[in-house]
Amino acid sequence: MNITVAPHKIIEEEYNLDLTNSKVKVLIGGNGSGKSSILESVFKTPQDTPKRVVCYSSGQNESFTKIYKKFQKDNKVYTLEPEEDNTDDEIIDAKFKSTYFNYTYSRLLIFFAISLKNESNIHNYLDHIDLSSLKLKIDFRLPKSYIDRISNIIEREALNPNIRTIRNTFFHRYLQIFIDEFIEEDYDFEHSIEKHTVELSTDNIPIDFSNVVRLFAFLSWAESNDFIEISSAEIEIDGFELDSYSDGEFQLMSIYSIIDLFDSEDTLFLFDEIDSHIHFENIKLIWDKIEQIRGKLITTTHSADSIILNKLTDIKLVEQGKFKEEILANQILNRLESLSAGGNYKLSVAGKIENLVLVEDYFDWFIFIELCKKKIENFNPSITEKIQYIKCSSGFNSYAERFGSSKLDWVESFNRFNKNPSTQNIFLICDRDNLAIPDVQNSGLVFNSQATGRNNKINLNGRGNKAAYLMSLKRREIENYLLSYTMLNNHNKLADINSHIAAVNYLTSGNACDNDGVRNLDVKALIQPLYLKDDLDNIPNFDERGVDFNKLSNLISEIPANEISEDITNIYNFIISKL
Repeated sequence: MNITVAPHKIIEEEYNLDLTNSKVKVLIGGNGSGKSSILESVFKTPQDTPKRVVCYSSGQNESFTKIYKKFQKDNKVYTLEPEEDNTDDEIIDAKFKSTYFNYTYSRLLIFFAISLKNESNIHNYLDHIDLSSLKLKIDFRLPKSYIDRISNIIEREALNPNIRTIRNTFFHRYLQIFIDEFIEEDYDFEHSIEKHTVELSTDNIPIDFSNVVRLFAFLSWAESNDFIEISSAEIEIDGFELDSYSDGEFQLMSIYSIIDLFDSEDTLFLFDEIDSHIHFENIKLIWDKIEQIRGKLITTTHSADSIILNKLTDIKLVEQGKFKEEILANQILNRLESLSAGGNYKLSVAGKIENLVLVEDYFDWFIFIELCKKKIENFNPSITEKIQYIKCSSGFNSYAERFGSSKLDWVESFNRFNKNPSTQNIFLICDRDNLAIPDVQNSGLVFNSQATGRNNKINLNGRGNKAAYLMSLKRREIENYLLSYTMLNNHNKLADINSHIAAVNYLTSGNACDNDGVRNLDVKALIQPLYLKDDLDNIPNFDERGVDFNKLSNLISEIPANEISEDITNIYNFIISKL
């Protein structure tokens, strides 16, 4: 199923969302990022693939509700032209391809799901209640204006029997059925009906109402004409209104009911804030049911619980109405950090990711991947999809410290929280800092050290060969791998760099210069100006937000492959061997 997202609000350009291999897409992002705008756009834009689009809003986003209501009015979804035969399912289905509900419809959805679907999610949820006494009460009226309209139409039909009018539509036919069944048998539309409460029970639902598309189209039409008051609806069991249920429980039951009534392989559900009001224990119940639907779902959320209950590949981070091209674990974890004070949420998400790399920051991972692209002839670009980075800085000043301490602490917490994670590999790539060069293997693994208690492989919980690997750059920091004769010469920095190392270790053309002078040089302050944003000269306490990544990428593109260290190839090969 391929969904079109058309320009709307902050969405400037059309793009597609492919649901072919996914049942669910969960949209996350800050307030104003465009999550709801995407749902609105999908609803308003004619879609080729789903035969039905069913929208639900919890009511938290009032503008969302108003836009949908306006859309229904502008597109005259409550009006059937006389030539549109009320017996033609194809015409009716096309006319009502998109359906919208908000929280005011909760009781109607629950009542009809219970009444029309015997084996259903809502029945299972309420299996502790005897539902045989279930009743729906709702206020109904039929004003004189409609009676006069029908009288006028009957006079016109007498003069022209072939004329098609409102009386030929299923709206009027359902109205006739509704009144005959619940108010006045053999009603002739010759007198108005004063407002009063109508009572429906599960055993007196007309067979015609089993067509839920037409049923809810009729109810919407009746509401728009002020025949019924949706907000007056009450559900009673054994004479008691179900007011003991919280807003969250009603929302949960509404979602169950919508799924029960409308789920099919050709249905697309759009739920705005699927989990608002809902207690965290019930959020899991929702996602368990969503996993079983036959259709597709796009939803927004601000809930950390919903994020951790979904696959990383099913989560889309939204910024300015667009999906981030690459959803990075670290960005999701940052989002979780703003949603929850507990670190366990972050560890739970991490445990869903098959391959992780812990690096100082994105800046380090970016440089490594860009250098791999230049250096390695058969570079596999899928490495950026197979491995998600997480920011975890760690310094090493002396052997009195534990090398990679903060990264190792992270792995220990990961193991405590995840008893059987999906994670297969965690690569802990550290700056070498003051670790001795001989303590680093060519592969990037550090050597084990009994004296310091250092181990380069830490087993992860669960079955199989799951492990975290303690690794280090052979050069002091990632910036040392930007030391290229050609690139620095292009930017008049070569002489400055060479002045800081012995002549025997000078950078030379066509040479990677894997020597101790280059490896040990504290180079950050010397080359920072080449890739910082234009308004910055330096960043005393390095913050990657000051980096112009376009500049950095262009710098790396100027480095010939033969001037890139073999360390890059060796670390890449080790990582690939574990995937």
